[in-house]
Amino acid sequence: MKKMTFILGLAIASIIFLAPQKKICAQTLEDAGNTFNSAIQLMQNDLPSAISKFEEVIGMCEKIGESGNELKMQAQNQLPILYYNYAVNLQASQNYDQAIEACNKAIQTGQQVNNANIIAKAVNLTAQIYMVKGNEYFKNKDFANALVSFDQAITLDSTLYRAYYGKLLVYREQDKYDEMDEMLEKVKTTSTQDPQFAEKAQALVAREYSIAAAKAIQAKNSSLALTYCDKALALGDATANTYYYQTLAANMEKKYSLAAEAAQKALELEQKDKSKIYFELGKAYEGLGRAADACAAYKNVTDGPLVQNAQYQIKQVLKCK
Repeated sequence: MKKMTFILGLAIASIIFLAPQKKICAQTLEDAGNTFNSAIQLMQNDLPSAISKFEEVIGMCEKIGESGNELKMQAQNQLPILYYNYAVNLQASQNYDQAIEACNKAIQTGQQVNNANIIAKAVNLTAQIYMVKGNEYFKNKDFANALVSFDQAITLDSTLYRAYYGKLLVYREQDKYDEMDEMLEKVKTTSTQDPQFAEKAQALVAREYSIAAAKAIQAKNSSLALTYCDKALALGDATANTYYYQTLAANMEKKYSLAAEAAQKALELEQKDKSKIYFELGKAYEGLGRAADACAAYKNVTDGPLVQNAQYQIKQVLKCK
């Protein structure tokens, strides 16, 4: 009888011990629910506080145990969305580094709940932010950091053609033409949905080669100037200036047939200053032994600083009639 009384006493004691414990858990779960509701209210106008509250809910539910799993999952599902929205706000206010951190959090929490949509959006936004940072570095002539940022953007999104274009601009400023050409090809292959952008990039590179040809002529590197003219023309910069530079370089290289041909094309395109072109055409014809044509060309040099030189060739060298 005493033994039965002892066992019964243990059972009653267990009930008395467990009952308060169940009550404590219920209160804790209720507290977690209240915190969850507070987080919901904060979502409208205070994303950082809402995020903090949901993280608090998750911590509370982990302490509660199995009975808190459902609420914990609901809180976890909110975090990727909130982190992403917070990143968007930070990006809009130009807080780029903080926005990247928020994107990383969106990706991390999105992976925990398999939210592929938010992960993709966060990766895309991060790439866009790195590209914007690259543009800012470029404007400030910090080319090293610009390249780093553009590369970070491309690592996240290899189809981001504007990031390749950013690198193209950097290499253009640095006169790294091989790298510039490589980036132009990248722009072309990744901007198939935006062909006008690719055309813009190609036109820019073509003009750059025309300008580079002029610089090479000033440096008396006529061979390099011809190479640059060929590239400019191949990319579509068939302008009076490019053909004029080709004429100058060809005359310097004593490639008179090429010089005469380029000069004729330059004359067809030039609307104002034709005298300088006629002067180079005269030199080309002289080199080809076509004195009559040279005289005719020199006689068309009617204004500008080359008039006196042309008259000298007409009167003293060629003895034109």
